[in-house]
Amino acid sequence: TLFLLWAAWREAPWRVLLLPALAALMIGYALRLYGRDRFKPAAIRLMLGPQILPARAANLAARFAEWRVPRDVPQGAQACIARDRAEGYRLLMATAAPEFYAGAIAEALGFDAIVATKHRRGADGSWLPLLDGENCYGAEKARRVTEWLDANAAGGTAHIRAYSDHPSDAPTFALANEPWLIGRGRNLARLAAQQGWRMLDFETTAGPG
Repeated sequence: TLFLLWAAWREAPWRVLLLPALAALMIGYALRLYGRDRFKPAAIRLMLGPQILPARAANLAARFAEWRVPRDVPQGAQACIARDRAEGYRLLMATAAPEFYAGAIAEALGFDAIVATKHRRGADGSWLPLLDGENCYGAEKARRVTEWLDANAAGGTAHIRAYSDHPSDAPTFALANEPWLIGRGRNLARLAAQQGWRMLDFETTAGPG
């Protein structure tokens, strides 16, 4: 949602007038009148239009990543990324964000690959609001990660570290040798203990030691 608001403001400030409609979509989603697979395309169409030309998408994605990565990625997370890379891990970002901008964030952070929510393409290569398959979330994210591992992890012998700040990634954690729940607080600590996950706070720690 932040990307949509930012992109709309940068490209077509008049679309801010559509915020009540976006809020209505968000309320409907919160009330479970429809799922992410319907909410996401509707929100993208509303704030960005019926198609996004490749050059436009690339430009928006690069500028958004340049703006947000330094602000949203704690020093502890950046140090953890650097440490895992130095230890020989291949870095895969798995996210529910649309692929047309998530790739720029992964590139800015130095990831080797990404799985994200896929969107349909027009005949001219334009990105369309409609999803191409399911939203990359929960069990679907784990399925996509499994596909990537099957194609890229030699013989299935890879040692996997997984990091997430949300319990919805439990299916992906199930694939990992080291599942790390990111955050702080009693509720998260209790959940991590119940599930057998390790816990890490990137605001105070750089990663597995």
